[in-house]
Amino acid sequence: MYSLSKQFLIIIICGILFLPLTAEAMNFDKITEIGYVGSPVQSPYHGFIISGENFNSGNAYLEPNATFDHRPLKTYKKGVARFGEGNDALFCKYDFNADFNRSVSFGGENNYITTLDGNDKKIYRLQNDANLPMYVIYHNYCVTDLKIVGKTKDGKWVNYIDSKKISDAYFGGNDAYKTDGGIMYNPPVCKGDAIIITYYRWTWKGETPTEGEFKLKWDSVAEWFGIEQTVY
Repeated sequence: MYSLSKQFLIIIICGILFLPLTAEAMNFDKITEIGYVGSPVQSPYHGFIISGENFNSGNAYLEPNATFDHRPLKTYKKGVARFGEGNDALFCKYDFNADFNRSVSFGGENNYITTLDGNDKKIYRLQNDANLPMYVIYHNYCVTDLKIVGKTKDGKWVNYIDSKKISDAYFGGNDAYKTDGGIMYNPPVCKGDAIIITYYRWTWKGETPTEGEFKLKWDSVAEWFGIEQTVY
């Protein structure tokens, strides 16, 4: 009787040790380009190009003899643009006459969380099955500036991913940002429960083959992204 009870107790303990994890993985459905903000490098324009927005408080200026996306080009000097509808929309505050390196800010309507330079940036919506609002802000010319921003469950806007911090952590700043051979990142790609960001180097002779990737997975306990690097 004693041996049977002891054996039963061991079975119970083993069962407890090997219970499956209950944390749910977030799946990412797709990434969709929804807008554009900024000024192309060495552009002769009188303001920022704002495209794809649902609302823009700025006054439009019609650039002479210029088109964007097959339409007459309008630029804007100062205002607020909204991408999306409702409480989950991404807002962009811009000022063409401000310090160019701090002329564009992104975040919620009353919670701007990242201030960037005025270089042209594509904006993507990152859809997921948890319905958390997430957006990608992406610039890629000689040096990549990639941000993933979003709104948490408690309504706070945060900056989840910053390519510059990834470069500092995995490559070292001097190596990552040099103009001949610096690290460049492709736009993110959704693959089930992961976001994949591949990287390569830009040189004066051209781009190198893809060197590796970073896999981002959502940690539902920490409510943040974990990062894993794979070198090809």
